[in-house]
Amino acid sequence: MNIVIIGAGEVGHHLAEILSREDHRVTVIDADPGKARLMESLDVQVVVGDGTRAEVLTSCGASKADLAVIVSGDDNANMIASHLCRELGAKRVILRMGDTSRFAGFSHFYKHVLGYHVMLSTDDLAAREIVSTVREQNALQVQSFAEGRVQLRRLRIRHEGELTLRPLGQLSLPDGSKIVAVWRRERFFIPTGEEQLAVDDQIYVVGGDSELDHFERLVAPRARTRRSVVIMGGGGVGLQTAKGLERLPHVSLRIIEVSPETAKELADEISSQVMVLVGDATDLDLLLEERIGEADIFIATSDDDERNMVACQLARSLGVERTIALVNKGSYRQIYDLLGIDQAISPRILCANQILRFVRAGSPASIAIVGDGKAEVLELEARHRKKSMKIKALGLPKGAVVGAIVRGDEVLVPDLDTPVEAGDHVILLSLPEHIDQVEQVFRRIGDTESD
Repeated sequence: MNIVIIGAGEVGHHLAEILSREDHRVTVIDADPGKARLMESLDVQVVVGDGTRAEVLTSCGASKADLAVIVSGDDNANMIASHLCRELGAKRVILRMGDTSRFAGFSHFYKHVLGYHVMLSTDDLAAREIVSTVREQNALQVQSFAEGRVQLRRLRIRHEGELTLRPLGQLSLPDGSKIVAVWRRERFFIPTGEEQLAVDDQIYVVGGDSELDHFERLVAPRARTRRSVVIMGGGGVGLQTAKGLERLPHVSLRIIEVSPETAKELADEISSQVMVLVGDATDLDLLLEERIGEADIFIATSDDDERNMVACQLARSLGVERTIALVNKGSYRQIYDLLGIDQAISPRILCANQILRFVRAGSPASIAIVGDGKAEVLELEARHRKKSMKIKALGLPKGAVVGAIVRGDEVLVPDLDTPVEAGDHVILLSLPEHIDQVEQVFRRIGDTESD
């Protein structure tokens, strides 16, 4: 696929880094030579130029592009580039916007005039991710596959308990659930039966909805029915998050906003049941006075990463069980994790991952990206002619693990001795460096059996 990416910021770099490992011809355009230089280590063509100029787009192949992805940090420039790419002949156009308020009531008009096929808002994506996280009792992230019959949940082990007492191979996990990956500080790996889990590990678990609910009780057995949520910041993401959370039952909500003017606007836009406080959420005296430590979840949504980190640390020290923070600088994501913040949400990375789903729409293999690109979930069809083959006989690399098998209306969470039958849809988690090998295994099985 011929792909033109306009914008070499965090979204563009994340996209280019992943797509450069795949069979695509990728061209990245950015007017900033410094950003362009960061792309030089990737297997992509980099052009220093203005993505709102037709001659630059034409010289970079936008007229013959299968996909134009417009993801710079300038909304106005993005809209111009979207119109130009479509008029020049790009087959599909994806437009990234920060602020979508101008589209309200005119979405069809803008789509027609600007020529985009898909418009993504970083604020919308971040707010939806936060609301989804709060909706779950303990899960930091949920991905659904096979029409919702299979889920992948990310959980943090917060306390010593049954999961940390013995190696994985000796644990009695709930039937229909399986730990497929572990994220331990900077290390992301697929565990063996000899691996022993530890406090602060983030684990990826596959299974059905009810089975994973049972599994979560091993992580946090005393989940509360009603939850108290505090949001720091009433800007774009904070406001949209509040609007999403106020519709959830059993959630009480407070917002702390430093600007009196913004706080007044918030109070006018959201339910009177939501308490809006004027103050600085990094002020310990304010947090103590408002008894923030009694909240179940603290969410920091300001544009200042340092303030988000400080506020989450203070909330955690006062007793808040879960902390969620926006991260705007890609280099800070690991710092958030080292500080023990439960979920660091990058609007730009969310946007990039959503775009990757569209890029792969023509290929059924890759269906999700997890761990900020550290692993991918693949769905591959078993096409061998033998009646069945056990998973251990498939020849999969150590960097891949089968999480589930979808057989008609049945979903199986397998072990190595589980047979894979022709026609089964196999859902695997693979480290990026093993994806080609995994796909070759399934191609080889099909080719061999068809000889």
